[in-house]
Amino acid sequence: MKTIIVGAGFTGVLLARKLVKDGHKVVLVDSDPERVREIGGQLDCAVMCSEGNSLEALENAGIASADALVTVTPSDEINMITCTLADAVHPKLLKIARVRNYSYFMDTVSAARKYADVVSGERRTPFGIDWIVNPEVEAAAAIGRAIAYGAVGEVIELGSGYGIASLPIGRHSPLNGKSLSQLQAVDGWHHLVAYVETQDGPVLPSGSSVLVKGNKIGVLTRLSEIQALAKLCDAPGGTSERMAVVGAGRVGSLVVMGRKPDMRNPDLDKTLGFGWKAGGKDEIVVIDEDLDRCRAMVRQFAGIRVVCGNATDDNIIREERLDRFDLVVAVSENPERNLVTAAHLKGKGATKTIALTSGSSISGLAEKMDVDISIPIRDTVVDNIIGHLRGSAVKSVHTLCRGRLELVECVAEKGSEADGRTLGELGIAGRATVLFVRHPDGKSAIPNGDTAICAGDKVVLIKPAGNTDALGLFGAE
Repeated sequence: MKTIIVGAGFTGVLLARKLVKDGHKVVLVDSDPERVREIGGQLDCAVMCSEGNSLEALENAGIASADALVTVTPSDEINMITCTLADAVHPKLLKIARVRNYSYFMDTVSAARKYADVVSGERRTPFGIDWIVNPEVEAAAAIGRAIAYGAVGEVIELGSGYGIASLPIGRHSPLNGKSLSQLQAVDGWHHLVAYVETQDGPVLPSGSSVLVKGNKIGVLTRLSEIQALAKLCDAPGGTSERMAVVGAGRVGSLVVMGRKPDMRNPDLDKTLGFGWKAGGKDEIVVIDEDLDRCRAMVRQFAGIRVVCGNATDDNIIREERLDRFDLVVAVSENPERNLVTAAHLKGKGATKTIALTSGSSISGLAEKMDVDISIPIRDTVVDNIIGHLRGSAVKSVHTLCRGRLELVECVAEKGSEADGRTLGELGIAGRATVLFVRHPDGKSAIPNGDTAICAGDKVVLIKPAGNTDALGLFGAE
C-alpha cells in the first residue's frame, strides 16, 4: 500500500515510521527544508520538500499511484483543502485529515451523518474527506473509557460486553508468583491473559509464563468484571464520585460532558462511541489558571465548581480538599505539566490519577511518577489513522506496551486463508494470539485451536508491532 503523508511533525513522522515498519510505501511531504533534511536520514521512505497543498505537489509525490492521502500539517485549513483538491482528481483515493478545530470537526461529522446516504451510501464529508480525526476528541474518549471502569488502567472495548484491561500485579495479589497455567486454580479467575509487560519488555505469554509483582498484564475479560479483576490483581479501582479535572480546555470540557447526562452530544455518542457511564450526581471541580476558560466552563456546565488557579498550589489543595478526591484528571495543553500535576496530587492523597501526555514513549516515566494512567494523545491519533489505512477488513488498531504490541480488530474476508479453517490449522501461534471471535449472528467466543473461522467473523488478535503476517491470513494485509 502506498500512502502520502502531508506534514512531517511528530504525528506525521510517528505515522510514517509505523507504516514503513508494516511494509507500506510512504512518501512524506513537508514545507520546512530544515525539517526535511533532519528526518530524511531517519526514515526509510521518500521525503519531499513542498507545500503539499497543490495538485502539482501531490502529482510530484505520486498521488496517481497512491492508495491513501493523510494530511497532518499544523493547519486545519490546509489539511482539509489538500484532501478536497485530491478528491477533485482522485475521488477513489482514501483521504484522512487531522482537524484540531472542534467547530470544523463537529460540522463535518454532523454533515457526514446527515448526508451519508447521498453519496452512494458511503460515510463521507462534504469536503470529500473519508475520515476526519480530532486529537482532543480521541484523547477524551480514551479517558472516558478509563473513568467508566474505575480508572484501574487503560480499557479497550471489544463489543459484546468484553474488553482488554491493563492492570498491574500488586504485592498481595494471589496471582503473584503464579504461572498462567496455575491461574485456573485461583479463586475468582476465569479470564485470559493477552500479554505480560515486564521490566524487560512485553511478551505474548505461554502457560509457563510466571506473573510477579510489578508486571502489568493485559486481560481479556467481561467489562462488568473489571472491578473484581482489579481487586484480584491487588490494584483496586476507585470510584469517580469526586473528580477533579485540571484543565478547562476542550479535552477537559469533553471529559466533564461525559459525566453529565444532560449535556451529551448525540453526534459524539453515536459517531465516536462516547458512551461511557455518566456519573449524574458526581461532584466535579474544574481547575485552570486561565480566567476566560474558567468563565466558559461555568457558562457551559451547571452544577460543577470551577476554580481559577494552580492545582498544585497548597492553598487550593487545602481549600478544595483535592487530597481526598477519588480521581484527578490532568488534561491541560502542557503534557509535561499534566504528569507533574497528577503525580503531585497523587502524592498528596488523591486515590487515582490520569494524565494526558504527548506520546507513549514517556509511559515509563508516568509509571515511575506513580501516575495511574497516561493517555498518549499522538498515539491515539496515529492508531485511529492506521486503523483506516489497513483496509476495509481492519476495524481498529490499538498500540500497546509503548508501541511494541498491537491489538487489531479485523473481519475475516470471504476466500481468505482463514475462511473455513480452524485456528490450529492456520498455524497462527508464534505470529499472533487470537483473543476473541464474534460471529455475524452476535455470538462471541474466547477461541482455542479447534475454533473455526468463517467469512464475516470479527477476530481480535494481538501481535508484535510491524508484523503483518497474521493479518494476511484473514485478508487484512
